[in-house]
Amino acid sequence: MVTDIKLEELIDINILQEIQDIFAKSTNVAAVTVDYEGRPITTPSNFTNFCTEIRKDPKWRDKCYKCDAYGGIQSLINRKPHIYKCHAGLYDFSVPLVINNNYIGAILGGQSKLIDEDECDEKTGAFGKLSKWSGEKLEKCYNSIEEKKYDDLESAADLIYRISTYMLENKFVNMIKEELMQKETKLIEEEKKRVALEKTLRELKLKTLQYQINPHFIFNALNTIQNLAYIEQAPKTLDIIHSFSDLIRYSLRNENEGITYLYDEINYAESYMNIQKVRFGEKINYSIAIDKKYHDLKCPFMILQPVLDNFIKYVVEKNIKTSELRIKGYEDSNNFIIEVIDNGDGISAENIKRIIEDIDYKNKDKSTSLYNINQRLISLYGQEYKLEMYSANFKTTGLIINIKIPMVEVENNV
Repeated sequence: MVTDIKLEELIDINILQEIQDIFAKSTNVAAVTVDYEGRPITTPSNFTNFCTEIRKDPKWRDKCYKCDAYGGIQSLINRKPHIYKCHAGLYDFSVPLVINNNYIGAILGGQSKLIDEDECDEKTGAFGKLSKWSGEKLEKCYNSIEEKKYDDLESAADLIYRISTYMLENKFVNMIKEELMQKETKLIEEEKKRVALEKTLRELKLKTLQYQINPHFIFNALNTIQNLAYIEQAPKTLDIIHSFSDLIRYSLRNENEGITYLYDEINYAESYMNIQKVRFGEKINYSIAIDKKYHDLKCPFMILQPVLDNFIKYVVEKNIKTSELRIKGYEDSNNFIIEVIDNGDGISAENIKRIIEDIDYKNKDKSTSLYNINQRLISLYGQEYKLEMYSANFKTTGLIINIKIPMVEVENNV
């Protein structure tokens, strides 16, 4: 079949030109390589003065190109070299260039007069009606062309056919090898990602198991302390125990698919920050502004907890001034963005990249919590949902973390 694959993209034209020049010189025939439309892509080798001269006229040059295209198609049909008479009365041959059953061009040669022309008419084709070219200079150039035997022209065509076929087959084999190597590399990368994700899941499961040690005992103890706070009329203690109970209860939930309500994540954040507010007092302020109409959206389970931990560890505990955390949400096309902003020192772009790519932890058999969030988002929704982190004005604005999730409501059975 004819294809739009470009010959010059498959074979180094300089090498092709060199082979063509050597061939033309050794066989004493003209040669040129054309694309599937008959347009030359190499410089003609050993062209006769007659053919060079006749192509100076646009009318005859167009005929020559059509002859070249005809010869290429005929050789493609026969799947072998094709010898034919061109419109100017000379004998040419065409060698098809085919790769993986795709016709990409041809090597044309000849520009010869045959000694045994009358004996070879049945062996050759013809482009069509001969052109009525004229002119003293053309006549002189035509008469100076050396005559050859049909067998010599046929041998030259067969030689370049074997050379070109070997080149293309070798190129095709290399293309297949390269494609297989690319696929293998891709599979290796995917396997690495799968192994990394499995490692992350194992770590999460281990942490979950650690948190699930005798949960009934924990809740019984908390219930006892809560009743005691009520009896002793300690409302602040009662409030903190209530928040802690909600936090523990949520963290011990069994989320098989790792998906929950956005409402639950908001409640978890409220409970977590209430406890930290009691711990740090006026040193910490926070706000959560997410409209209730988004509460039924699907959301990754425990997606905010690592972000909140990061805020306490790297902003509150290291900050002398009041630390502030703002959590808000908004629609963006078919996605929902949970934006978390703090007023810490921020993180440089270089360090953000190191965190997201887990550069500092790859060889330490552990990963950062923010890296794990990024991996979970990509695993659940795809690369376009990767975690976004940036400091709009490093050491001035603080850190902004964007968690993007699809706008999909949780089904009733979740």
